[in-house]
Amino acid sequence: MVWQALVRAALDLKEGKILMKLAIPLVAGVVLVSILGYGLFGFVLTSDWLAQSAWVQALTSWVAETEQTISGIPLIGALLVWLLSAVVTVTAGVLGVLLGSYLVLLFAMVIAGLMTDALVKTVHDLHYPEVTYHGHGSMWRLLMQVAGYGLGILLLLVVTLPILFVPGLNVVWFWWLGFLFFRYSMLLDVGSVILPQERFEREKPFMNWAPTWILLVFYGLSMLPVLSLLASMLAVIALSHYFFMRLKAEQAA
Repeated sequence: MVWQALVRAALDLKEGKILMKLAIPLVAGVVLVSILGYGLFGFVLTSDWLAQSAWVQALTSWVAETEQTISGIPLIGALLVWLLSAVVTVTAGVLGVLLGSYLVLLFAMVIAGLMTDALVKTVHDLHYPEVTYHGHGSMWRLLMQVAGYGLGILLLLVVTLPILFVPGLNVVWFWWLGFLFFRYSMLLDVGSVILPQERFEREKPFMNWAPTWILLVFYGLSMLPVLSLLASMLAVIALSHYFFMRLKAEQAA
């Protein structure tokens, strides 16, 4: 059902009703993200608050001392400094891209959350009008669950903060934490609209690979420019197909 859900979600991009629901958030997202992005970029360039902070100055001093110590090693000192600088530069660049992608993705997830009911109903009316469905919970409960899980992820990030100073591993760990939050939020968002509580509990475990693979595809797309604004909404459409196919099979049986 994974490929069926992905293919049907892709084919839905030719449906006018789907495109209209995707176009408005996309335009709004591009405008707002551009304004916020340029505003933040301009603040960093024009403000010396970050450069003069005690933490940044202490880090700069430590890096300079470390480079001087390593460069003093006979024969290979200069090479080691170059290698370490290259690794740190690449890692910092990748982490910067991931962080920027996460900020855009978080904004897109908020938009997708506001439009989940409409997207689910559109997918249902277009493809599964014979399938009956009813969700569970409430908006406030959903928000509390997502916020609680997000705080848990942040706490885990704080506890494992030393990992962020290990080149390579920090990128993988940061990416993985982002996926955990994305999967939980999107599955809860769509599942609470379509599935009753008991049925949702069977779909929720991480080792239920079908929804996990579906969301992994769209999480990967969220790392790409522009697509990051659409990935969450496309994930809602694909998950809707998956859940409706599951309900259709059960109701037919």
